Amino acid sequence: MTGLTLRTMRADALRLLLSALAVVLGVGFVAGTLILTDGMKRRAYESAGVFDRHTDVAVYAGRDPIPPALVERVRAVDGVRAAAGELTGTAGVVGSDGRPVLGYAVAAAIPTEAALQSYDVVAGRLPQRPGEVVLDAPTVAEEGFTLGGPVRVGGSGGAARAYTLVGTVDVAGTARDVGGPFIGLAGPDALAVTRQEGYGRIMVAAAPGVSAAALAGLLAAAAGGGVTVKDRQAVLDAAVDDAVRDLRQFNLLLLTFAAVAVVVAGFVIANTFAIVLAQRTRRTALLRLVGATRGQVLRATLLEAAATGLAASALGVAVGAGVAVGLDALLSAFDVPMAGGGIAVTVPTVLVCLLIGTVLTVASAAVPAWRGTRVAPVAALTDAAVQPTRRAGRVRLAVAVP
Repeated sequence: MTGLTLRTMRADALRLLLSALAVVLGVGFVAGTLILTDGMKRRAYESAGVFDRHTDVAVYAGRDPIPPALVERVRAVDGVRAAAGELTGTAGVVGSDGRPVLGYAVAAAIPTEAALQSYDVVAGRLPQRPGEVVLDAPTVAEEGFTLGGPVRVGGSGGAARAYTLVGTVDVAGTARDVGGPFIGLAGPDALAVTRQEGYGRIMVAAAPGVSAAALAGLLAAAAGGGVTVKDRQAVLDAAVDDAVRDLRQFNLLLLTFAAVAVVVAGFVIANTFAIVLAQRTRRTALLRLVGATRGQVLRATLLEAAATGLAASALGVAVGAGVAVGLDALLSAFDVPMAGGGIAVTVPTVLVCLLIGTVLTVASAAVPAWRGTRVAPVAALTDAAVQPTRRAGRVRLAVAVP
């Protein structure tokens, strides 16, 4: 029956084209949505990990900020290679013309320990001591600042003071890129400029040979209550939590349209198989006449549906990748966050799409296939089963009357 089924598929390829096209479109929508969101999620994690390339464990503040004394206590724990407080806030830069540089400026505490420094340096170096500052490269170029020269930085409610510009960094496309200047300072200077009482978290690099899990336990005991200790994966998850939450909503919106396409595809597949099997009534009856059971005929039809669904689903995944590329380019043109960095085709997504398309096709063809097996073997001996029944006309009735 398998060989016969394959030959039947080749003979009825054009008739099954409509079903295959419906599967391609339905799976294409689903695959495009999943591939696009997988790519956006991957970029969210990459963006979140830019400033944590060397962070093995992090201690997060609870209700109260982390005092500088706790940073020193964490730094003294066995197994800690380096530790530094981190915070982000707002500040302002005075331009070379003496006026404030326009734009929302982000000020951040940059670790002075080389083992924790993860910024991409464009020129110069990162701060190594209080009194030094780094800015984003576009701001330095626009204002004409020079390395080694003074740059005045101030916060809300405080007078601007001069810092030595020691380098420029690239923060484009990261959480620190908000359209205005980026200001990187040593921890004590960042606390003074932002007027914050403590740090938001402590970044920790483990010593060689020390596992992050073991170090997290030691830090939890040393830090005491009121803080949360997270390993690297938990740090990344926390950093992208808001972005991924928005991404889930966007994914749900796209999948709603994909679900509509899948439902429509199911109806098209069911109708197509109903028509095709109706046209095979004589062939099915002949199979029953030569000994094929209803179960064999049913399994052969479902095998045909599964093969059609699998092949169409594979093509649908390829179409979905193209859809994802187009959507990514479109979203990038509108400056949507996490868009414009390519797509991500993952094995789970491909398998899910293949499974959806195959199961959809088999399920949609199940009822027409079951009905098609009800053809009696004797139907092969007469044309009555395949000829349309027509009501007798008046002339025929008149002639038939004796």
